[in-house]
Amino acid sequence: MRSTSTVVALIALGTGVTNATVSRPYPPADSYLQTTNFLNHSSYVQDLDDPQWYLDNIPFIDVPDQSMSDVYYYRTSVIKRHLKWVAEGQGWVSTEFIHPVSWSSKFQSTPDSAPHHVVELRWLRDLNYVKNHIQQYTRGGVEKLSGVTFTHYMHQAIYEHAQSTGDIDFLTSQLDGMIAMYELWDKLRDNTTGLYHRTPLQDAQEYSLPGFLVGGPSGGAMHEWDDFGLSASQGGGNNYGLIWSGPETYRPSMNAYMVAGARVIGQIAAMVGNNSLSHTWSQYAGDLQTKMENMLYSQELNFWIDVVEHTNLRCEGRELIGTYPYRFGIGMNETYIRGLEASLTQEGFLSEFGPTTLEQTNSYFTALKNTTYCCVWNGQSWPFSTSVYLDTLARIARNGLSSIITPAFFNQEMTKYTLTNYKDGVPYTAESHYPSVDGWSGDTGNHSEHYLHSTYLNNIFTDFFGIVPDFGDTLVLQPLVPSNWSHFAIENLPYHGSLLSFVWDQDGSHYKTGTYGNSSAGFSIFSNGTLFHHQPTLCAVNVTLPFNTTQAAATLASQPEWQNIVANPNSPYNLPRITATDCLNLNGDFCAFPAWKMNDGLLWYDTTPDNRWTNNQSQYPYGTINITLPRPRKMNAISLAIFDDTDRGGVAACPAGVKVVNGKGEVVAYKNPWTDCVGNALNTISFAAPMANGTNTTTPDTGYTVETGFLQVVLSDKLRYTTAVTEIQIWVPPNTGPRYEAEDGVIGTFIGSYEGKATGLNGTIENGGVTLHAGAWVELSDVRRADGGAGKAQLTIIGGGNGTVEVQMNWLTNTTVSFQGPANKTIEVEMWRGGNWVDLLQTSGTPFVDAVVVSDG
Repeated sequence: MRSTSTVVALIALGTGVTNATVSRPYPPADSYLQTTNFLNHSSYVQDLDDPQWYLDNIPFIDVPDQSMSDVYYYRTSVIKRHLKWVAEGQGWVSTEFIHPVSWSSKFQSTPDSAPHHVVELRWLRDLNYVKNHIQQYTRGGVEKLSGVTFTHYMHQAIYEHAQSTGDIDFLTSQLDGMIAMYELWDKLRDNTTGLYHRTPLQDAQEYSLPGFLVGGPSGGAMHEWDDFGLSASQGGGNNYGLIWSGPETYRPSMNAYMVAGARVIGQIAAMVGNNSLSHTWSQYAGDLQTKMENMLYSQELNFWIDVVEHTNLRCEGRELIGTYPYRFGIGMNETYIRGLEASLTQEGFLSEFGPTTLEQTNSYFTALKNTTYCCVWNGQSWPFSTSVYLDTLARIARNGLSSIITPAFFNQEMTKYTLTNYKDGVPYTAESHYPSVDGWSGDTGNHSEHYLHSTYLNNIFTDFFGIVPDFGDTLVLQPLVPSNWSHFAIENLPYHGSLLSFVWDQDGSHYKTGTYGNSSAGFSIFSNGTLFHHQPTLCAVNVTLPFNTTQAAATLASQPEWQNIVANPNSPYNLPRITATDCLNLNGDFCAFPAWKMNDGLLWYDTTPDNRWTNNQSQYPYGTINITLPRPRKMNAISLAIFDDTDRGGVAACPAGVKVVNGKGEVVAYKNPWTDCVGNALNTISFAAPMANGTNTTTPDTGYTVETGFLQVVLSDKLRYTTAVTEIQIWVPPNTGPRYEAEDGVIGTFIGSYEGKATGLNGTIENGGVTLHAGAWVELSDVRRADGGAGKAQLTIIGGGNGTVEVQMNWLTNTTVSFQGPANKTIEVEMWRGGNWVDLLQTSGTPFVDAVVVSDG
């Protein structure tokens, strides 16, 4: 990473987008916004893969702490690795593990990490990364399909997302879905205590204290970790499965999530003017919090604790989850804060790479794991919890509620967290870290790398820099920046539909902000390139933004979201499909880098973890890739993510040439030599009109469009090297209706990848539509009324075959439609504002679905 001194003299005011050496596949949504140019953005990301993505998407920071800077930019690369494009209309989700795992949910989203992703990715400039992900939960049936699995604070995260984007219309449009999400958890609420229960494992925290207290002989406490498989009468008797998962438990973490979720539902209901609904949910949140305080707060420890469900066994020991409630505004009075302070000692949670997940004086604490299993939460340092813990500390410190949890203490703990995000001297994040040894304790190859189960950007912007998002036209900052910092800068921070820049220059010598018409010394804030606030010292800010935030947020939200029509979340099943003539197959029986990796929606350029196709060891000096779409589509370019590992001693390099042929056999792109290919970047190749001699010019024709359902890409190898591609994309403008083709939808899915549960995949794309066999379903998303608003609509299912289809709206309301030959079946449905999910599920026979057509009711 570049030194923090890589700043430039002030350049003329520019747009919010910086050009790089590769063409973009589609225009950034906020490219119309202006911004400042204090920093040389390229210098911070030139060592990262695909630098154009960062220039278009991230806020840039310049700080005097080199480790913080390095980890910040590394963590933006972690985010990028985990962005998965699902399919047309579905958009983006964010994954937790770099490779698919069997315990994830629909499209590899995992509920426990999903809210961390929402609050982390809200600081990216493309709002669709988060909005798409949110709607998979509120409308796309993530938890309806798999059932409730891991606990989460998704409701609170959705609310906090809206506080930073200012997009109140989007927030209020999710209300019905948020209520439905919440009510899925009703079955885990105990009618006697009124509290919610889950095993620690399904609270994402296996090997937690409750498991050790009930997993020993005869259901009692564990005495010895290794009992050699002996029975209780022989001196053993451990129930290792129960120690691992823990019993059903009332946990302060889960119940804090549920209090926060009910509270924000009440707040959103008030925003839409439903005062009765608001009162119901707000009162429920208050009652649940009271039950939490009465049962889950230990007077003996003065700390939040676990209580085992059914037996009401009180787990009298401090676990780091006891710091969670404060993050959600629960327990913010003096008594509770004094209890938290008492845990912040070397005997409690504090360690060199802490905090520990269990207090260090507890008899079950272990600093060195007693198993090679990844996640042992009776002592290891866990980034998931650490990021929540830092949120708690910041909330208390910035409000001056403690003489111990001060800005200085927060910075001490933030520094530890930064230094934890390293391996072998370079930034890195895995699953778990030793609390007192400089090493990751959970770090499995091709699995744990670049683990996204925590936040860092949000801790930087909200906690450290003190940007406290809220609705309305007021900007509030309560910075916890060290008092000895003489400078820092934040540039291109998205907020309420604008781009903000913050510059602290104590004596005016570092950034020379005076060019913008103010006294350069002090703290300056800019909106879309224009100075609107300046003060001589770095202290709290409460200032009115110089624009109409409602209008600005609405303008940004109205920008079209381009769609990648090549990705297939079920690849290699069904269409779209990518095949290739070659595949590295060293032993003759296994293709190590299959072609379907090029349209799985995942894009990164690491050697390990791997995610690419290559023609390495091929007998031919070129590779041929075939792309088959469900139907002919109009397009004017193709994007190839080219893998290059020559700087790592590898043999994959930019191809010497590229040729693209359409379904008619016409050459629509030809570059030989391909001189502008950029390795480890997304290369977008525009099409040009075919020429009579079978080739075409390397210069694209402006506006030339191909309509085809098939493309062939031929890549010629550079001498001495092979070719590798990590992803292929074709981007087109969104379908705004009223007709939505069934073959453009997703036909079933895997719940937890190929190791998990396949559901609904038994459909066939044929005859311009989808035939649904037993158990099959097809999902169309981003289906909307002509005005985009909520209300009744007529939904016509154009289809045939013989059988019945259940039409499900947003995984909630169902209507059955029967076919006995070709027919148009029209039903009345209730559509929510914005894009809706329409699922057509086979219930009998073999129905055929051609398309659905929407007309406003």
